[in-house]
Amino acid sequence: MYFVIVKEISSEKIVDKAELSVNNNIGGELAHLAWLTKRQFENRYPPDQYYVSYEEANNWDELQLKLQNESKTIIGTSDQSQSSETFTMIGSRSYLFLVNIGAMIAGTIILFFLLIIRLIYNPFLFILGIFILFIYMYIDYKRWMKKGIQMVSIDKDGLTVYRGQELIQTRVDKKQITGINVFKKLNRRIVNILLGGYADSSFPGITLFSGPRIRITDDAFREAEFGIFIEKLRELKPELRI
Repeated sequence: MYFVIVKEISSEKIVDKAELSVNNNIGGELAHLAWLTKRQFENRYPPDQYYVSYEEANNWDELQLKLQNESKTIIGTSDQSQSSETFTMIGSRSYLFLVNIGAMIAGTIILFFLLIIRLIYNPFLFILGIFILFIYMYIDYKRWMKKGIQMVSIDKDGLTVYRGQELIQTRVDKKQITGINVFKKLNRRIVNILLGGYADSSFPGITLFSGPRIRITDDAFREAEFGIFIEKLRELKPELRI
């Protein structure tokens, strides 16, 4: 269950809310619906008196408990009215772990079927393949913990990327962004934010990048939140085709 809630800045009281169900809304559809609902609330309530946030919980009671335990201070800003203009996407260790486990299971199934149809006829190769998959997923998880993008905040002037356990910040002003490339590989969404370079997609199925860039995948982020992040990028640089 997803919630868009409106809080009064002065009292921190919730004055309005909308519940969004996953049911028939998947991927970008749910993200777009959540974003539109948030914008409707922002247009309805004055930003100097209220701020709107997007939350996830199993039910309303769980969300209320979560909000009571959360800190009222938002990383990167101490001004509540400014936070209403900032969308923050926070990575989840458990979510990345589950994604890696899913990939591990899928890889194991593929190896098993290759064994069944005799393309891989040696059981030792099957066990070795599973071991290699496990090592790769473990290294990927540890690398994300140490240097991966843990959080992204985006506002009307640009975005801030936080890396590693120490949350080392990298600020990108929107004027630095020369291109935004979004594509889907299997069930994985990847965003490349180009900082001075360009993307060349003249070869079918292949995209070549020039210059520095920030690469963000949806591995550690919830699907709906990542969709909202892409919507915010579109709004940040409307002149760029995404």
